[in-house]
Amino acid sequence: MAVQSSRLLDWYGRLPARRVDLVGDYAGQELFIVEGDGLLLRCFDDPKIDFTDGFQLLHAVYAVERFLQGLLQRKCVFHLVFFEAHKELCIPRATPLASRNNYLLARAIIVRHLQVHLPVSHPTVKIYTFSSVLDSVFQDHLKASGAYFIMTHDGANPSPPDQDPQLKRQEFDVESIESEEFRRRVMFRTTIFAVIDQGYNIALIDGLEWMDTKVSDFSEA
Repeated sequence: MAVQSSRLLDWYGRLPARRVDLVGDYAGQELFIVEGDGLLLRCFDDPKIDFTDGFQLLHAVYAVERFLQGLLQRKCVFHLVFFEAHKELCIPRATPLASRNNYLLARAIIVRHLQVHLPVSHPTVKIYTFSSVLDSVFQDHLKASGAYFIMTHDGANPSPPDQDPQLKRQEFDVESIESEEFRRRVMFRTTIFAVIDQGYNIALIDGLEWMDTKVSDFSEA
């Protein structure tokens, strides 16, 4: 499995990437899919959200809604997809074991919140849940949806664990964190492989930048 995972990461490292305007240059009004746990990981990485010493659920909900509103304000057409196999991928780096369930609870609440409120406020934004990216039901859904590309996270972190000053201050086990991040990268990039293998493009949610009316991002194919 380790050999296969290493080959997957090597494959990903060779993918060509380019920065594009998802709205003007790339997708326009075409439907795309936002992978939910990549979205949550981006939002939960916000240093203002603390599920360790507190449970700042409202701030987390606001961060997710603000991201989605950014897409909607730019006239993006998208659906949200959550995979149960991905649920632990939304947990940020070096989260203490005792706090991990807080993120999983927040995930469940936010998914339910979106399921209840988005159909009322934005009926075109559909929300789906599947067991995994390899689920045949999802594969059939993807083909039927006509989606132009998938927006997801690639599991990368901007700084290696041994160079992260926050981890050094809190004396985390760097080897344990590296192992966890390796697993996260493999799972997200397995999704990327599965999607590209079916002929779809990828946009990285962790590379997305808001630029006036534009959504600048890295596209891979």
